Amino acid sequence: YSLELDDLITIHLMTDGEAPDLTDDECAAADDPKPVDCRVRALLAQAPEDNSNSNGLDTDGYKLNGAFKFVVARGDGIAVLEPTSDLLAMCPFNPTRPSGGLPLESCITRRDVRSREYPTRSGAAGPTAMEILAKKTPWTGTDDVSTEYGQLDGQVAGACACATEASCCEAGFMQMILGANDYARGLAVDFVKAIDEHYTLNGRYTRAYWINP
Repeated sequence: YSLELDDLITIHLMTDGEAPDLTDDECAAADDPKPVDCRVRALLAQAPEDNSNSNGLDTDGYKLNGAFKFVVARGDGIAVLEPTSDLLAMCPFNPTRPSGGLPLESCITRRDVRSREYPTRSGAAGPTAMEILAKKTPWTGTDDVSTEYGQLDGQVAGACACATEASCCEAGFMQMILGANDYARGLAVDFVKAIDEHYTLNGRYTRAYWINP
C-alpha cells in the first residue's frame, strides 16, 4: 500500500501584528465586518452538503464546508479539491491591497498540491506573490544548489527583469517594489539565500513565498 496526497490547499492569514487568535465567543461578539480569521472559521464550520441524491451518490460534486468543495470529474473517476467562491472572495489566490486603514490584515489561498503535482507560483506584474527558489526540488539533492544559486548571482548583475503579464525572478520582483537598482537586486538575492539557509527549501514540503502586500 502507498499513501498519496492528491490535493492540498492552504489558507494564509497575515496581520500587522500578533495574530488575534479570537475565541468563538469573541468572534460572535465582534463588530461587523468581523476579523478575517473569524470569517474564515465561520466558513470552515459550515455543515457539508449531502453528497447523495435519489439515484445514490451525487457525482456532480459537493461542498465539504463553506470554504472547500469536491468537483467530480466523471470521465476520469476522480474528485478534485477546490476552494469555494465564498472563500476566494475573502482570501483570493492573488493578494489584494488592504483597505480601510489600520489594522492591516490580509488573507490568501494557496494551492500546494494539485493532482499529486506540486505547482509553482511565479511572480507576475504587479507584483503580488511568488514562490522563491521554485525550481529547487528534492530530486536535485538538497545540497546541490549550484544551479539555483548561480542564477541568483546572475540576478544581482541584472540578468532578469519583470515584464507586464510575464513571470518574474526574485530580483525582478523586489525591483518592482523598491525600484530598479543594485540595492534592490542584492537585497532580494541575499534574502532568498538567508531563507534557504534557515529553512532548507526543497520545492515540495518546505516552500517559501513572498506576498505583497
